[in-house]
Amino acid sequence: GKKRRGGSDGNSKKQKRGKKTLFCLWILCVRLAMLLIVFYHMNCEWSARLMESPLVVTKIGAQGYLGWQGVSLFILVSGAAQCISYERCSDLKTYYKKRWWSIFPSFYMAYFVCYLMGGFGGGVKLFDLSFLWTITGLDGYASLFGIQSHYLVGEWFIGMILVLYIVFPVLYALVKRYPKPTLIAAILYYLVMVQLLGNTGRVDKDILLNVVVFLAGIYLYRYMKNVSLRTGVAAAVVLCLVVFVPLPERVTWYLFAVEGILWYLIFMAAGNALDRIKNLPCVISEKTCRCAFKVFI
Repeated sequence: GKKRRGGSDGNSKKQKRGKKTLFCLWILCVRLAMLLIVFYHMNCEWSARLMESPLVVTKIGAQGYLGWQGVSLFILVSGAAQCISYERCSDLKTYYKKRWWSIFPSFYMAYFVCYLMGGFGGGVKLFDLSFLWTITGLDGYASLFGIQSHYLVGEWFIGMILVLYIVFPVLYALVKRYPKPTLIAAILYYLVMVQLLGNTGRVDKDILLNVVVFLAGIYLYRYMKNVSLRTGVAAAVVLCLVVFVPLPERVTWYLFAVEGILWYLIFMAAGNALDRIKNLPCVISEKTCRCAFKVFI
């Protein structure tokens, strides 16, 4: 009896250690996404001031667009992380309540500060129907389509991630109950939608494509938790080819989802090394994770 209890405790500790390692790897992915996106926007600001200066770097190699890679990786990790959040919730009400608290307090606070600093401008009135876009966090995404709103902070990303969080339970149920048909449908859907939306210039911003990247995160969490070192090395080689080898424009449209997945596999393959790291690094990383969304705002 004692041996069984000891064996059970050993397995339990191993599972907890594995989840901690997985969480640490996700945080590293989030950190990289944060750096890529912040660096990209910083360079966009520089490009407006310095024009062709060598200090301005918005991409590396032929197709290494920093913004694309950061957004793709963040959305993919968000899809994977939502699996754990959803599994911990007893019902949908609890899940949506936690998602609300994770986004809106920071969003409203940042919005209020920016309003005090500069206001709306453009003659937009404070209390009209278009303010509903801001209350729901969708103003930045609506602005992509020329819809007048009181958009100040968060860009298009906030609205898009909100919609993805709302539809997550449905996506999770499809992946869990019909994994193969859902995967095939998602791949075919992505191939078709990239061709339809490639010329719009919104490949990295369109929710019709990002939902597939989000779905990929769910699949990777459920069916590919243990990534071998060989897979990680192969992903690194493919990523280098994708970034540095010039490709036709129509082919590059498909890279948005591919680059995020490759970065994810590279970090997950580092699990063997990180598995030996104990509590302190994970605690530090968790604090960084809580700040990730605020950095994007």
